[in-house]
Amino acid sequence: MVAPPQSSATADHERAYVAKATEKDGAAFVDHLRHKGFVDPSFVQTWGAVTAVLASQPFGPKVLDLGCGPGWTSVFLAARGLQVTGADLSPDMIAIARDNAARFGVAVEWRIADMQAGFALGTDFDGVMIFDALHHCQDEAAVLRHCLAALRPGGTILLVEPDWFHEFGRSARHDREHYGTTERGMGWGRMARALRKAGFVHSRRVLSAHGTYDASPWGRIKAIAVAALSVTVGFPHRSVIGVARKPG
Repeated sequence: MVAPPQSSATADHERAYVAKATEKDGAAFVDHLRHKGFVDPSFVQTWGAVTAVLASQPFGPKVLDLGCGPGWTSVFLAARGLQVTGADLSPDMIAIARDNAARFGVAVEWRIADMQAGFALGTDFDGVMIFDALHHCQDEAAVLRHCLAALRPGGTILLVEPDWFHEFGRSARHDREHYGTTERGMGWGRMARALRKAGFVHSRRVLSAHGTYDASPWGRIKAIAVAALSVTVGFPHRSVIGVARKPG
Protein backbone atom coordinates (compact mmCIF):
# COMPACT_ATOMS: atom_id res chain seq x y z
CA MET A 1 0.00 0.00 0.00
CA VAL A 2 1.36 3.42 -0.95
CA ALA A 3 1.29 6.25 1.56
CA PRO A 4 -1.04 9.16 0.75
CA PRO A 5 0.60 11.88 -1.35
CA GLN A 6 2.22 14.73 0.51
CA SER A 7 -0.02 17.80 0.55
CA SER A 8 2.70 20.42 0.74
CA ALA A 9 3.19 23.04 -1.96
CA THR A 10 6.63 21.54 -2.67
CA ALA A 11 5.15 18.13 -3.44
CA ASP A 12 2.38 19.66 -5.53
CA HIS A 13 4.95 21.49 -7.68
CA GLU A 14 6.97 18.32 -8.20
CA ARG A 15 3.85 16.30 -8.97
CA ALA A 16 2.75 18.83 -11.61
CA TYR A 17 6.19 19.25 -13.17
CA VAL A 18 5.51 17.33 -16.39
CA ALA A 19 2.17 19.06 -16.99
CA LYS A 20 3.65 22.52 -16.38
CA ALA A 21 6.68 21.88 -18.54
CA THR A 22 4.56 20.49 -21.35
CA GLU A 23 2.24 23.50 -21.16
CA LYS A 24 5.18 25.88 -21.41
CA ASP A 25 7.47 24.00 -23.78
CA GLY A 26 5.10 21.86 -25.84
CA ALA A 27 4.82 18.13 -26.46
CA ALA A 28 8.50 17.96 -27.39
CA PHE A 29 9.27 18.15 -23.67
CA VAL A 30 7.73 14.72 -23.12
CA ASP A 31 9.94 13.33 -25.87
CA HIS A 32 12.91 14.93 -24.11
CA LEU A 33 11.99 13.18 -20.85
CA ARG A 34 11.46 9.88 -22.63
CA HIS A 35 14.90 9.88 -24.26
CA LYS A 36 17.24 12.03 -22.15
CA GLY A 37 18.67 9.26 -19.99
CA PHE A 38 19.61 7.23 -23.04
CA VAL A 39 21.22 9.99 -25.12
CA ASP A 40 22.22 12.94 -22.89
CA PRO A 41 26.05 12.88 -22.54
CA SER A 42 25.95 13.95 -18.90
CA PHE A 43 23.58 11.18 -17.85
CA VAL A 44 25.32 8.55 -19.96
CA GLN A 45 28.69 9.49 -18.47
CA THR A 46 27.37 9.43 -14.92
CA TRP A 47 25.73 6.06 -15.49
CA GLY A 48 29.14 4.74 -16.51
CA ALA A 49 30.32 5.58 -13.01
CA VAL A 50 27.23 3.96 -11.48
CA THR A 51 27.91 0.81 -13.49
CA ALA A 52 31.40 0.66 -12.01
CA VAL A 53 29.94 0.95 -8.50
CA LEU A 54 27.36 -1.77 -9.15
CA ALA A 55 30.09 -4.09 -10.41
CA SER A 56 32.26 -3.53 -7.35
CA GLN A 57 29.87 -4.45 -4.53
CA PRO A 58 26.60 -6.25 -3.76
CA PHE A 59 23.51 -4.35 -4.84
CA GLY A 60 20.34 -6.36 -5.23
CA PRO A 61 18.77 -8.54 -6.40
CA LYS A 62 15.66 -6.71 -5.12
CA VAL A 63 16.07 -2.99 -5.75
CA LEU A 64 13.99 0.14 -5.21
CA ASP A 65 14.66 2.96 -7.69
CA LEU A 66 13.21 5.88 -5.73
CA GLY A 67 12.37 9.09 -7.56
CA CYS A 68 12.77 7.20 -10.82
CA GLY A 69 11.28 9.95 -13.00
CA PRO A 70 10.89 8.77 -16.61
CA GLY A 71 12.31 5.40 -15.65
CA TRP A 72 15.53 5.12 -17.61
CA THR A 73 17.52 4.23 -14.50
CA SER A 74 14.99 1.52 -13.67
CA VAL A 75 15.29 0.19 -17.23
CA PHE A 76 19.08 -0.01 -16.92
CA LEU A 77 18.86 -1.76 -13.55
CA ALA A 78 16.32 -4.26 -14.84
CA ALA A 79 18.49 -4.91 -17.88
CA ARG A 80 21.23 -6.01 -15.46
CA GLY A 81 18.88 -8.74 -14.23
CA LEU A 82 17.76 -7.03 -11.05
CA GLN A 83 14.23 -7.19 -9.65
CA VAL A 84 13.29 -3.50 -9.79
CA THR A 85 10.51 -1.42 -8.30
CA GLY A 86 10.47 2.10 -9.78
CA ALA A 87 8.67 4.71 -7.68
CA ASP A 88 7.97 8.38 -8.27
CA LEU A 89 5.71 11.10 -6.92
CA SER A 90 4.40 12.05 -10.37
CA PRO A 91 1.84 9.86 -12.17
CA ASP A 92 2.91 11.55 -15.42
CA MET A 93 6.50 10.41 -14.88
CA ILE A 94 5.36 6.86 -14.13
CA ALA A 95 3.34 6.84 -17.38
CA ILE A 96 6.48 7.77 -19.33
CA ALA A 97 8.48 5.19 -17.38
CA ARG A 98 6.01 2.45 -18.29
CA ASP A 99 6.40 3.36 -21.95
CA ASN A 100 10.19 3.26 -21.67
CA ALA A 101 10.18 -0.17 -20.04
CA ALA A 102 7.84 -1.52 -22.72
CA ARG A 103 9.99 0.02 -25.44
CA PHE A 104 13.08 -1.81 -24.19
CA GLY A 105 11.29 -5.02 -23.22
CA VAL A 106 12.17 -5.11 -19.50
CA ALA A 107 9.96 -5.89 -16.52
CA VAL A 108 9.69 -3.25 -13.78
CA GLU A 109 7.07 -2.83 -11.07
CA TRP A 110 5.92 0.80 -11.09
CA ARG A 111 4.52 2.56 -8.04
CA ILE A 112 3.47 6.11 -7.15
CA ALA A 113 5.07 7.16 -3.87
CA ASP A 114 6.20 10.29 -2.06
CA MET A 115 9.77 9.79 -0.89
CA GLN A 116 9.66 12.68 1.57
CA ALA A 117 6.25 12.12 3.17
CA GLY A 118 6.82 8.39 3.50
CA PHE A 119 5.92 5.27 1.57
CA ALA A 120 5.06 1.65 2.21
CA LEU A 121 6.60 -0.28 -0.63
CA GLY A 122 8.10 -3.05 1.48
CA THR A 123 10.88 -3.57 4.00
CA ASP A 124 12.95 -6.23 2.25
CA PHE A 125 14.81 -4.38 -0.49
CA ASP A 126 18.47 -5.32 -0.90
CA GLY A 127 19.28 -1.96 -2.46
CA VAL A 128 17.78 1.51 -2.83
CA MET A 129 18.96 3.93 -5.47
CA ILE A 130 18.14 7.64 -5.67
CA PHE A 131 19.49 9.12 -8.88
CA ASP A 132 19.22 12.88 -9.35
CA ALA A 133 16.05 13.16 -7.22
CA LEU A 134 17.05 13.76 -3.58
CA HIS A 135 17.95 17.38 -4.35
CA HIS A 136 14.29 18.02 -5.22
CA CYS A 137 13.35 17.42 -1.56
CA GLN A 138 13.49 19.91 1.29
CA ASP A 139 14.38 17.32 3.96
CA GLU A 140 16.90 14.77 2.72
CA ALA A 141 17.28 13.16 6.16
CA ALA A 142 13.56 12.32 6.25
CA VAL A 143 13.83 10.70 2.82
CA LEU A 144 16.81 8.63 3.93
CA ARG A 145 15.01 7.47 7.09
CA HIS A 146 12.24 6.09 4.88
CA CYS A 147 14.90 4.42 2.73
CA LEU A 148 16.47 2.83 5.81
CA ALA A 149 13.08 1.35 6.75
CA ALA A 150 12.66 -0.07 3.23
CA LEU A 151 15.99 -1.91 3.31
CA ARG A 152 16.70 -5.28 4.83
CA PRO A 153 19.50 -5.35 7.45
CA GLY A 154 22.82 -4.91 5.66
CA GLY A 155 21.16 -3.46 2.57
CA THR A 156 22.84 -0.77 0.46
CA ILE A 157 21.78 2.71 -0.54
CA LEU A 158 23.30 4.37 -3.61
CA LEU A 159 22.94 8.13 -4.05
CA VAL A 160 23.78 10.06 -7.22
CA GLU A 161 23.17 13.79 -6.83
CA PRO A 162 24.43 17.11 -8.24
CA ASP A 163 27.15 18.88 -6.28
CA TRP A 164 26.56 21.83 -3.93
CA PHE A 165 26.83 24.47 -6.66
CA HIS A 166 23.90 23.04 -8.65
CA GLU A 167 21.36 25.34 -6.98
CA PHE A 168 23.27 28.40 -8.18
CA GLY A 169 23.49 27.24 -11.79
CA ARG A 170 21.54 28.43 -14.81
CA SER A 171 19.44 25.27 -15.24
CA ALA A 172 18.37 25.28 -11.58
CA ARG A 173 17.38 28.94 -11.74
CA HIS A 174 15.41 28.26 -14.92
CA ASP A 175 13.50 25.31 -13.46
CA ARG A 176 12.65 27.12 -10.22
CA GLU A 177 11.36 30.13 -12.14
CA HIS A 178 9.42 28.31 -14.87
CA TYR A 179 8.22 25.12 -13.20
CA GLY A 180 8.35 25.83 -9.46
CA THR A 181 10.48 22.78 -8.72
CA THR A 182 12.83 22.49 -5.76
CA GLU A 183 16.44 22.70 -6.96
CA ARG A 184 19.07 22.30 -4.26
CA GLY A 185 22.72 21.41 -4.36
CA MET A 186 23.80 18.44 -2.28
CA GLY A 187 27.54 17.91 -2.08
CA TRP A 188 29.11 15.01 -0.23
CA GLY A 189 29.20 16.80 3.13
CA ARG A 190 25.44 17.30 3.17
CA MET A 191 24.80 13.80 1.89
CA ALA A 192 27.08 12.19 4.48
CA ARG A 193 25.52 14.12 7.38
CA ALA A 194 22.02 13.14 6.26
CA LEU A 195 23.02 9.47 5.93
CA ARG A 196 24.42 9.44 9.47
CA LYS A 197 21.37 11.24 10.83
CA ALA A 198 19.08 8.70 9.17
CA GLY A 199 20.98 5.78 10.74
CA PHE A 200 23.16 4.52 7.89
CA VAL A 201 26.71 3.30 8.47
CA HIS A 202 29.88 2.89 6.41
CA SER A 203 29.04 5.82 4.15
CA ARG A 204 31.63 6.70 1.54
CA ARG A 205 31.96 8.83 -1.52
CA VAL A 206 32.83 7.02 -4.74
CA LEU A 207 35.46 8.75 -6.83
CA SER A 208 35.39 7.87 -10.51
CA ALA A 209 36.88 9.04 -13.77
CA HIS A 210 33.32 9.45 -15.02
CA GLY A 211 32.60 13.02 -14.00
CA THR A 212 33.99 13.10 -10.45
CA TYR A 213 37.40 14.13 -9.16
CA ASP A 214 39.77 13.03 -6.43
CA ALA A 215 41.38 15.18 -3.73
CA SER A 216 44.69 15.69 -5.53
CA PRO A 217 45.76 19.28 -6.36
CA TRP A 218 44.93 18.73 -10.03
CA GLY A 219 41.61 17.19 -9.10
CA ARG A 220 40.74 20.20 -6.97
CA ILE A 221 41.64 22.59 -9.79
CA LYS A 222 39.34 20.68 -12.16
CA ALA A 223 36.56 20.70 -9.56
CA ILE A 224 36.83 24.48 -9.13
CA ALA A 225 36.74 24.96 -12.90
CA VAL A 226 33.64 22.76 -13.20
CA ALA A 227 31.90 24.68 -10.41
CA ALA A 228 32.64 28.01 -12.12
CA LEU A 229 31.38 26.78 -15.48
CA SER A 230 28.26 25.20 -13.99
CA VAL A 231 27.24 28.38 -12.18
CA THR A 232 27.91 30.69 -15.13
CA VAL A 233 27.08 28.83 -18.33
CA GLY A 234 25.34 25.77 -16.96
CA PHE A 235 27.81 23.16 -18.14
CA PRO A 236 29.25 20.67 -17.35
CA HIS A 237 27.17 18.74 -14.83
CA ARG A 238 29.06 17.12 -11.97
CA SER A 239 27.50 14.33 -9.91
CA VAL A 240 28.43 13.19 -6.43
CA ILE A 241 28.10 9.45 -5.88
CA GLY A 242 27.80 7.99 -2.40
CA VAL A 243 27.03 4.60 -0.90
CA ALA A 244 26.14 3.49 2.62
CA ARG A 245 24.68 0.47 4.40
CA LYS A 246 21.91 -0.27 6.83
CA PRO A 247 23.27 -1.78 10.07
CA GLY A 248 22.76 -5.48 10.53
